[in-house]
Amino acid sequence: MLKKIKPENINYLNTFLEKRKAIPVYSSLINTISGDTSNKSNETNIINKRNIYCINDFPSYLKGDISGNTWKAKTVNTYKGSLILLKKYENANDYLKKKFKTPKRFRIYQSKLENSFNIEYKSYYGDISKKEYDYLFEEFHKMLKTRFLEKKIKNHDLSRWDIYREIAFPLIKNKEAVFFVIYSDKKPISFYLNLLHGKTVYGYVKTYDIDYSKFSIGFINFIQQLRWCFENNIEVYDLLKGNYAYKNKLIDQEFYYQKHIIYNSKSLLAVLSANFIIVKNRLFYSAVNILKKLKVDLLYHKFSNYIYQNKFVNDTQRVLITNCSEKPSEQLDQIDLDDEAFSFLKRITYKFLYHNDESLETVKLFKFKNEVKTYLISGKKQMQKITFQ
Repeated sequence: MLKKIKPENINYLNTFLEKRKAIPVYSSLINTISGDTSNKSNETNIINKRNIYCINDFPSYLKGDISGNTWKAKTVNTYKGSLILLKKYENANDYLKKKFKTPKRFRIYQSKLENSFNIEYKSYYGDISKKEYDYLFEEFHKMLKTRFLEKKIKNHDLSRWDIYREIAFPLIKNKEAVFFVIYSDKKPISFYLNLLHGKTVYGYVKTYDIDYSKFSIGFINFIQQLRWCFENNIEVYDLLKGNYAYKNKLIDQEFYYQKHIIYNSKSLLAVLSANFIIVKNRLFYSAVNILKKLKVDLLYHKFSNYIYQNKFVNDTQRVLITNCSEKPSEQLDQIDLDDEAFSFLKRITYKFLYHNDESLETVKLFKFKNEVKTYLISGKKQMQKITFQ
């Protein structure tokens, strides 16, 4: 009985983008959208110890060329990805105008953020010190954990964090990655790490300070990225896998990530094993597509998140917010929002800033002396009494 050969599994994103290593067997990879050619290797024609390779997460808009007649490749569509064809647009404003009915709302978000806080935008591309990088990635990690702890759902990026931290610094220094950061009073409040290859940018890891969520800071960061992309002649923005409502508003087209089964056609064992892998994977992903059409995947994710959420204690408090026409007569003690003991008031205060077009510099916070868990936000135009119940 012939024994099946075990293939070497290689992830395109991890190998080609993160580690910057060539994909085995392929003599070149051609981006059919941008025209970029890459992956040239001196070892592509050598028959290695392995006679089968499985290349996972290979974007279908890439074409892999194999030199010689020894190696053959077959593909299986796996999961959908999505992208933005930046070369269709003149600049970021043109993109927003063509993609959204009311693009001015993004300018409103940004204007409100900048009016409420002392905001600074930075993109690290080649120039970053190790000390600054270590500080930013530590904050990035804490912010990502906080965001998904609040959402009470698992996050894949957290499980790979040590890898991201190791690879990102040299990639940024070599201009193979760009790190977008938004600061409020010198404190980072939004992060987005993108990897680069040729004229394509890959949206990799992102998060933001949940206290600023009212300002749609994720979209503000996205516009920051768009402007950088147009300034640096990027033609394709790959948003990777994942079907989310916000992505559907941004993208121009979808594509498939693929599994490439590459095998040595002169080896009978390799041919038989490769065909077995191909049939098994095509059946598997056909079943996955059927289940997705039946919305079974949505039910699975809801159930999985429900199980995960029940690991946490539900300590949500009811908050009563009342507008005040004049300052209450009760005794008040002024408090400092930067005091860690009152950090839980930040999100409510920032919502106050957003709705009332106030600046953090002109707002004062007070604690009622004789009322439990009761506070006052006092601005130039409005006051609100906050009671936690």
